[in-house]
Amino acid sequence: MSLPLSREFTVAMHERAIDRCDDLVELRDMAKSLLRIWQLQASMSEAYGAQLLKLDPKETFGA
Repeated sequence: MSLPLSREFTVAMHERAIDRCDDLVELRDMAKSLLRIWQLQASMSEAYGAQLLKLDPKETFGA
């Protein structure tokens, strides 16, 4: 699945910012933030999908 062009542009912009970063602590903090955001998005997608299907997300996804 590919991203829409506007999202591809955003990804490329952030990739360049990461490439320019020389601070290891900053890169670690950024990676941790991205991991947390990724998992939050996954949880929200699961909950929304369960809501659409009229399922209990706790039973379906083991929350």
